[in-house]
Amino acid sequence: MKTLAFLSFLFFGFVMALPGNFNVTTPQQVEAMDKVAAYNQAGGFTTAAENNTENGLFGPCKPVTMIYARGTGESGNVGGKNSPGPAWFAEMRKVMGEDNLTVQGVNYEANLFGYLKGGDPEGSQNYYDMADQAVTKCPDTKLVLGGYSQGAQLAHNAARRYTNEMTSKVVAAVMFGDPYAKHTLGYIPTRKVMTICHEGDIICKNVGTASAHLTYAKDAPEAALFVMDMLKQN
Repeated sequence: MKTLAFLSFLFFGFVMALPGNFNVTTPQQVEAMDKVAAYNQAGGFTTAAENNTENGLFGPCKPVTMIYARGTGESGNVGGKNSPGPAWFAEMRKVMGEDNLTVQGVNYEANLFGYLKGGDPEGSQNYYDMADQAVTKCPDTKLVLGGYSQGAQLAHNAARRYTNEMTSKVVAAVMFGDPYAKHTLGYIPTRKVMTICHEGDIICKNVGTASAHLTYAKDAPEAALFVMDMLKQN
């Protein structure tokens, strides 16, 4: 109860300081996200031996470019192998081949304070910049957006600022455990967006537990199929 009381105090302090947006986080969600962050930081999603960083945008242009932001407390810039991002990339690479897919992670602090702010501001700017760089450097590439947990908040914050050109380049987006699941992703058509929110996930359902927020890697095949379908249509 002391932990919840402290987090509630922290939560209300941040809410009073925030500009208007659609962040409606509850104290119970803050407590759950604190548990998620602690689990991730303890190594629940990663080991030192695995590749948790993707910087493909600094290489040659490829037909498809994925921009992805990891969740609170995760390592690298995409999280570990049991996190939804890397599992999703692996499925996509199996179908498309390494030579056809660029993956770029978004660098940001990924801490609880960013979540309380409705998504880390610097990370939100970095997400925007990565998408802008992709369409500027590689005008023929097709953009796929992704985000898990706080990473989905970043995707929303960035997409709301996309130019018409940037928005038109987005062929698909997948959000895992999205705190903003009830809201559109900028001006991207809803048919291009898949939102995966598990029953019992308090972060995206408003009621439930933290444990349900840690099981999204299993949805990687479904997410990959959705993206492939969108690519065929565009």
